[in-house]
Amino acid sequence: MGPVQFTIKNETKYDLKVQASNGAQAGAVAGAGTSLSFTPDDTNITCAMRWYENGVCILQSSVAWSAGGSGADDGWSTSNIICMNGAMNGVGFSGCNEGWVELQPYNLMANGGEVDVTYTNA
Repeated sequence: MGPVQFTIKNETKYDLKVQASNGAQAGAVAGAGTSLSFTPDDTNITCAMRWYENGVCILQSSVAWSAGGSGADDGWSTSNIICMNGAMNGVGFSGCNEGWVELQPYNLMANGGEVDVTYTNA
């Protein structure tokens, strides 16, 4: 895989902590953004997106990519609290209490590229 630049905009009222499967971490308080960079050695990445209110984790969502599959999950809660809208290498995705959204083609991120996601209040 090639390098990947992951950009996150948190336009929710919740704080966000990002934990990538390679150990990389980032955070974005409500209304802020952050980004993470991944090298070609990072071939299978899943980012746990953990949402906090008053220091308590209230929801987990994810964004993941590899040479063999890519997608995102806005998380699921009984009362929907966030929505997502983004793109992986120009292929758009969105969700609002959707669950996992699989992107095509399956090898969309095989050469690396850009992942952008914006989270908003539901």
